[in-house]
Order: sequence, then structure tokens, then C-alpha cells
Amino acid sequence: MFGHYMGHYLVKKGKISQSSLDKIVKHQKSNPTKLGSIAVAEKLLTKKQADEINDLQKELDQRFGDIAVAKGYLLTEEVNYLLNKQGNHFINFVQAMSDNNVMTIEEIEQELEEYQNDGGYSQDDMEALKSGDIDRIIPLFIDPYVPYTSDCISLTIRNIIRFINNEIILNPYYKTKEYSFGNLAFQHLKGHQNIFVGLGSKGNELLSVAEPFAKEKFNTLDEDSFDAVCEFINCSNGLYASKLSEEDIHIDMLPPLFDRNKKLVSREDIFVLPILINGGIVDLIVALNCPISIE
Repeated sequence: MFGHYMGHYLVKKGKISQSSLDKIVKHQKSNPTKLGSIAVAEKLLTKKQADEINDLQKELDQRFGDIAVAKGYLLTEEVNYLLNKQGNHFINFVQAMSDNNVMTIEEIEQELEEYQNDGGYSQDDMEALKSGDIDRIIPLFIDPYVPYTSDCISLTIRNIIRFINNEIILNPYYKTKEYSFGNLAFQHLKGHQNIFVGLGSKGNELLSVAEPFAKEKFNTLDEDSFDAVCEFINCSNGLYASKLSEEDIHIDMLPPLFDRNKKLVSREDIFVLPILINGGIVDLIVALNCPISIE
């Protein structure tokens, strides 16, 4: 994952071309990095078992390895073996850059220092980014201490990585009382906590959510593709509602809806986290316990 952040940074600075970055990404994709793919290749899981675990992740907010152990398909030692086999994302990125003659190791180290300085990252922050561990990366881009809101955002991000695209780039969140959109899919959660969750975009960027979730190609953002985005939101919020119920916090999920070319208006803060998916920005929008109107 770090390679996507660093690569995007280098392209923006003009240090490497987009075609060079695409070459690096293709190089890394040629080696299986998903734990399930490695487990099947190592003959520790059947493809049917790996697919079953992937499907269960739509119902359980748990890591692939944790589910595999709980199902009795893998031992903890085998999961650790697979994680080691998966390798370090940062080292893989550096190696791919060097192998493809895009940058030398020395040049990458210099750019890393500039990336850290430009981003205002501490050494611990950089270690978190290099780890590829999304649970360590998310707090760099959101306030992890905002009750319910940060948990909802974090869970949605994890689900985007699991079911939509594992090569996303997070941008720092911001707060606003008005959010204008070209397209928006959203859902209200009502009960002990009232939560608004939406995915918005200026143009057709929501297709980058609809197509992988529906496993179908859409020519335009129409009712069918909007339905796919809404289904993803409903799936993700269902996981969050289940998590809250374990804390004796009960909410009802209203049917997800979509709208176009309007704006959200609230007297309280709306949290917006821009996410780069396939070169386009999709905004994750969350608001807690505040009436929101669409105008």
C-alpha cells in the first residue's frame, strides 16, 4: 500500500512518470499478495475455502487469517507463515522500483526524506505507512478519538479495501457544514445513535465502487450502478450495526438512497474523507447525531 502513496507523490512532483508508476504497479501485481491467493498457492487452503472466507468478510469485520483460524482451516502458525510469505509492502515497492530502473535505492531514500518532511510525518507515522497495515494507516488521516464517527469511517475504509480496491490512497479528512455533489449514495442509521453515511463524487467516480462490488461493467452511472453502490453501503453499515449491537447500542438501517447534483446541509460538522480510487476521488461522508437536509 505504501507504494501507492509514495508513487502518487513522486508523480505529482514530476520525479517519475505515470507510465513508470503503472509499470511498477503491474510488476507488483504479477506476484500474488492477497493472503488467500498465497494460501491456495501453498496448498494450505482450497480455492473453495478461500472464497468462503472472502464471503464471510462481508458479514464479519475480521481479517482473513483470523477467520481462517476460527473456521479451523489454518493454524496460527500457518497464518504467520503466510504473512511472512506475503512480504513487506515497502520493501517490495523499493525492489520493484530498482528492478525496473525507475529509481536507485539511494534516490528512493532521498525522496523518502522529502516525502516525510512535506507530509509532516513522524518516524512512527512513516513506519505505519511502510507496514501496509491499514489499521495503523487510518489514524494518520482521521481523528481516531471522535466517538462512533471514527469507528464508522475506519470500518468503511477496511471494507473498501476488502471488497472494492486494495490500492486506494487516503487523503486527510475535513469538516464542513455544506457538501456539494454530482452523485451521492447514502444511508441513514437511526436509533441510540443517528448516523449518516454516504459515498459522493463530482462526476462518475462512483463507478469505481459499483463495478468491483457488482462484478459487472457499467457504461454510465445509472440506476443499476447506483444500486450496486447502495448495496455496498448497506453491506458495510450492516457490519457496523452488528458491531454496535455487541456494545448494546441498537440502530435501524433505513433503505439506502441516491441523488444527483445537490448539496448536503447541516448545522453540525459533516466529516468528509477523500479517497483516491482508480485515479478519481470518491468522498466518504459521515455525520453523527445531526439533522442533514439535501437541497
